[in-house]
Amino acid sequence: MVRLSELFLTKPKRLRRGDTIGIVAPAWSFDRDRFMKGVAQLKRLGFKVKYDRSIFSRHWSMAGHDDARAEQINRMFADKEVKAIFCAKAGYGSIRTIPFLDQKIISRNPKIFVGYSDITVLLESLQRIANMVVFHGPVVAGEIHKNMSSITLEYLLRTLMQARPAGEVSFPNLKTLRSGRATGILIGGNMSMLVSGIGTPYDIDTDYKILFLEDIDEDLEVIDNILLHLKLAGKFKRVKGLIFGRMVDCRDLSGRKHKIRDIVDDILGDLDIPMVYGFPSGHARGRGANVTLPLGVSVTLDADAPSLIFNEAGVR
Repeated sequence: MVRLSELFLTKPKRLRRGDTIGIVAPAWSFDRDRFMKGVAQLKRLGFKVKYDRSIFSRHWSMAGHDDARAEQINRMFADKEVKAIFCAKAGYGSIRTIPFLDQKIISRNPKIFVGYSDITVLLESLQRIANMVVFHGPVVAGEIHKNMSSITLEYLLRTLMQARPAGEVSFPNLKTLRSGRATGILIGGNMSMLVSGIGTPYDIDTDYKILFLEDIDEDLEVIDNILLHLKLAGKFKRVKGLIFGRMVDCRDLSGRKHKIRDIVDDILGDLDIPMVYGFPSGHARGRGANVTLPLGVSVTLDADAPSLIFNEAGVR
């Protein structure tokens, strides 16, 4: 059964021109020039931008110590001026901030939170803390800049600024792996991060959901292991549909020339649910699109079209 709380997820207020976007760095440190180009683009789009100077700190590979990175997040949720929170960079380290998050502050101040890749584990944690819709989308020192993909920009603004369903969306490279049609709550993100959550308080609940999975630069044996791990953990037992991202640079290094489809057929061949491959959200090559996905809303996966239909908006 779907948990009653999932039917009443809090939708953050929509973003408007002139609103303030707070930027945090929960993971890797980042290129300052690229970051400032992202900030400049957000300002060109009509938003104010706020971030703490500690965002430029460095500790090991990360943007400062764990408690300091978490404190950035706590402050942005507490700040009434901030209407949305974007991440500067993904990479690694988000999981280390979770013990230092102020659950009371976050649960009392639900707002737009955007990120992907390593941020997946933080999205899942924040959703559980505040029972709110979160957003799988671009980062400031990555895809957001003056020459950013028009598709990335279109879906970022549409998803965060329009309090109405996006309706049916489809893309030329979206392929059918298994036919069918199903409706459920959209969840998911980076496969490696979702597996790391198994057995923890932010373990993803896939029952009766439409599950989105993506990753980058992994040997297909690793992808095979992740899918099998998810299966053995029961994550596909009651799932209603599967959406795979582009799985950028995930190759068979064994020399046997296997493909993602071969792995899916082998491990998930007993699942009679709709499946598609190539949805352009998450990692991409070059200026490839990173479509913002509201996680926690009702969607319909039509694998025959193929397309994804958003039955409700992620904001109010």
